[in-house]
Amino acid sequence: MPNILITGITSCESRGVEALARSIVDQLNPRGATGAHQVTVLTQTPALDKEVLAPTGADCAADPFVVSRSWQQMRPQESPSELSARRERLLADTDLVIATGGDLHTSDYGVSTPYLRALIAAQQRGIPTVMIGQSVGPFDDSSDAEAWLTVADRLQLLTVRESVSHRYVVDKLGLPEQRVSLSSDPAFLLSAATSESVSAVLSHLGLTPGEPYVCVAPSQGITRFSALEEARHLAALTRLVTSFVRTWDMPVLLVPHCHDSRSHNDDRILAARIAEAFGSPQVKVLPGALSASDYKGILARAELVVSERLHAAIGALSSGVPAIAIGHSHKFNGVLAETYGDSVDVAGIHMDVRAFAEDPSVIDRLVNDTDAAGLRAILRQRLPLITDRAHDDFARIRKLLGA
Repeated sequence: MPNILITGITSCESRGVEALARSIVDQLNPRGATGAHQVTVLTQTPALDKEVLAPTGADCAADPFVVSRSWQQMRPQESPSELSARRERLLADTDLVIATGGDLHTSDYGVSTPYLRALIAAQQRGIPTVMIGQSVGPFDDSSDAEAWLTVADRLQLLTVRESVSHRYVVDKLGLPEQRVSLSSDPAFLLSAATSESVSAVLSHLGLTPGEPYVCVAPSQGITRFSALEEARHLAALTRLVTSFVRTWDMPVLLVPHCHDSRSHNDDRILAARIAEAFGSPQVKVLPGALSASDYKGILARAELVVSERLHAAIGALSSGVPAIAIGHSHKFNGVLAETYGDSVDVAGIHMDVRAFAEDPSVIDRLVNDTDAAGLRAILRQRLPLITDRAHDDFARIRKLLGA
C-alpha cells in the first residue's frame, strides 16, 4: 500500500484549502474502492484538519518542513532536532510527495521557497514528486524563481491550472514546454454536500425550496494584499449587496469561506459587518462551521456568485453556476478566463478589488450588465473539458504509483 505525502497545505480553516485537500484525497482513495493509499497531509493546524478531513481517511501531521509562527499555538512545540527527526521518519515511509496549494509559488505571500522544502528533501532521496493544479509566479526575486525552477525540473509531473501560469513558466522562466501541462484546480472535483443538508441550512435562513438568491463571498484578508482601506472595502461590499437586493429583487447570502483563527483573515467578521451595515433580513450570513462541501452545495443553487475568495468562485463554477471574481492577483483572472474560455470577455468576469472599491461604475456594470443565463450556458459547454483536465492529473498519478 503506497504512502503518499501531501504538502502545500496551510490550514483547513480556509475552506479553499480544505477543498484542495479533500478533493485530492478523495481522488486518490475513491470511496468504496479497494486498496486504499495511506495519505498524510502536512498542515499548520493538524488537530483541526484531522477532524475536518476525517471522512476521507487521511491522516494529518504538523508540517515539519514549514513552521508558521502565526499558527504556532495550533501545532506541537518542537525543537529543531525533533523537527529534523520527524522529517526523516516521514520521508522514510513515503512513496510519493504531491504538492498542492494553488498559488503558493509567487512573490505575493513570501512563502514560495519554504514550501519547496518537502519536495527538495524528497528529490534528494529519490522519492517521486509531483505538483498539480498550480498557479505560478510572478516572482520578484530571481532566487525564488531559480529555486522553483530547480525543483520543477526534477518533478515526475507538473501541471498548472491556467494559461497565464503556463505562459509564464515557459516563456518567462524558460522551463521546457514538455515539462509542464495545462490542467485545472483539483477543487473542481470536490463533491458537494447532500441535497438534504443544503436544504436544511437554507431553511434555517428562512429560504423556501427553489427560492432564488445571490451569493457574495467577501474576503477579510484581501485588503492586506491590496493596500486598500478596510472602511472603503466594507462600503463597496455594502453597496454591492444593496444593489443586488434592489435590482435583482432577491436575497443575498454572504458566504464566509475562510474561518481563520487569525482575525485579519476571518471572513465571518467581514460578513457580519456587511449584514449589519445593510440592516435588513434580505442579507443573510451563512451560519455555523460549514465545510467546503456544504458551501459548494449552497453555491450550486445560487443565481450568481460574486467572490473575493477564488475557491468559493470555483465551488460555483464547478457546479455550473456563473461566478464573478473580485481579486487582487492574476490567479483570479487566469482561472476564470480558463474556465469560461475565449468567448467571454475577462473584464466582465474579473474585477480588481481596488477598482471595485474606488469606481462606482464597476458595481453598476456588475449588477446591471451581467448576463447570468449566458454565462451559465457557456459553463455547461466548458465544464467537461475543465473537469477532464483535473481527472487526468490523477490518472497520471495512479500510473506513477503503478495502479
